[in-house]
Amino acid sequence: MKKVKDEQIILLGRRIRTLRTSKGLTQQELGYRADVDYKFIGEIERGNMNPSFKVLVKIANTLDIELPEILRFEQEISDQKELESRITQILKTMSVEKLQNVLLLLRTLYPVR
Repeated sequence: MKKVKDEQIILLGRRIRTLRTSKGLTQQELGYRADVDYKFIGEIERGNMNPSFKVLVKIANTLDIELPEILRFEQEISDQKELESRITQILKTMSVEKLQNVLLLLRTLYPVR
């Protein structure tokens, strides 16, 4: 596996860490159950290593999640401008009716006081 420092790899590592901790597992426990060296799990979580597809499948199976769930990075993005940009991209593709539903949902979740 090649050493890398790429934004997507960093987000992947954060996502795996989030999923692992939500299941109450340590890196050692995840590594043992997935048959992957726990040190390699740490390198992945720090964004230093790019895991193979095979390793991602092992991790997903161990965490009892579907593989695409590992690639849902939105929860790992902490930059406000990046989040706003991604939201705007989605909103621009929506019809007026769907935008009305989004507004209703937002007002329900976050009422203005």
